[in-house]
Amino acid sequence: MTLADVNAGKVDNTATASGTPPTGPAVTGPATKSTLLPSAPALTLVKAGTLNLGPDGVASVGDTITYAFTVTNTGNVTLTNVTVTDPLVTVTGTPISLDPGQADPTHFTGTYTLTQADVDAGQVPNTATTSGKPPSGPDVSSSGSTTTPLPAAPQLALLKTGTLNDGGDGIANVGDTISYVFTVSNPGNVTLTNVKV
Repeated sequence: MTLADVNAGKVDNTATASGTPPTGPAVTGPATKSTLLPSAPALTLVKAGTLNLGPDGVASVGDTITYAFTVTNTGNVTLTNVTVTDPLVTVTGTPISLDPGQADPTHFTGTYTLTQADVDAGQVPNTATTSGKPPSGPDVSSSGSTTTPLPAAPQLALLKTGTLNDGGDGIANVGDTISYVFTVSNPGNVTLTNVKV
């Protein structure tokens, strides 16, 4: 059988028998047989995410995750109009066709930009879906998931300044006061709560 036969879902074959009788012309008897070839379309999707950190080497708002989608035809028929959809990113790559056993790891890609909610959560989970059209029957689909960890790097900085209240005489005396100002900043990558001095 050929792939064209499997895609067609059947093999039609006609044979002809002929014989020569003792007298008269030869006789023939054609026979046609159609053998059905069951279709078993199937797809798989493997999704991988690469975290692209900025110069600080820490997962931060505005950093990106680059997604690569590997689509494989695991069925026995050719699939056309194979696409990938993802609720988190816009997937680049036009529809493709895949023969049985064929995989494409580079055609479909997507990029996601981190938010503070992502960094606070410590990860970005995501699921994408691929679908394709077999020669006959309904479309087939499959999903693939990946979770990209975002390591937390909490930090807290405190700057304290004091101002002498000398009463206007320019010298420090008993009873004068010092006013302190505390500047608290978060140079880390996650939100801090219950901050106090």
